Amino acid sequence: MKPTCEGLLGCPKQLKILQELFYLFISKTNNYKQTITNKHMKTILKSVLTLGLAAGLGLAANAQKTATAPASATILADLTITLDGTQDEIAFGNISASTPGAIVLDANGTDNANTGTITNVARFDLAGAAASVTVSYSATVELANGDPTPATMIMTPEVVGAAVSTAQSGALPVPNNSTITLVDNPDTTPAVDPIYFIWVGGTIPALSGQATGLYTGVFNISVEYN
Repeated sequence: MKPTCEGLLGCPKQLKILQELFYLFISKTNNYKQTITNKHMKTILKSVLTLGLAAGLGLAANAQKTATAPASATILADLTITLDGTQDEIAFGNISASTPGAIVLDANGTDNANTGTITNVARFDLAGAAASVTVSYSATVELANGDPTPATMIMTPEVVGAAVSTAQSGALPVPNNSTITLVDNPDTTPAVDPIYFIWVGGTIPALSGQATGLYTGVFNISVEYN
């Protein structure tokens, strides 16, 4: 595409035409140069310059192009995520300092391995509009004891979710940065208040002579509308 003229000086063809017009004025006036005064010549020059300025402004105006784009936003009900009042922590229970196999706290609550007898998974309750939501959370969680030089363990979270609060055992995996959909609450009649439930367990690698003590850490999770 040829570049658009930027004013009169940016258009050589148009400038050349104006020059030829000027020379034409001069050639015509040569036949009467005996009678032309300086005042007449100034008048001719002003006319040519005025014509050139008008042409230049016209070309600049014609070079301007415009376009538009629509703008919009959709306002949805507040999206909330809260920790359940009972399933309120990720607790592996009491574990031996030397545990030859991985310690598994099953997020579905059905298949723990090498954990203590008393355990707990965390449940998060989502509420908002019936819409898709992206779920993001800590890829790993460092657990450290309270020693001056802390010993640590790394927990890899296991996250599952379902639209019904009683469906933990059959809840499906929720990968990090994946999308879930809030649906109308089937536990109410009529079904209202779109919700979703997320359970979090995790895995700790096998231990060998691990330093004793209470190990703690923080699991972070966030949600946002798509």
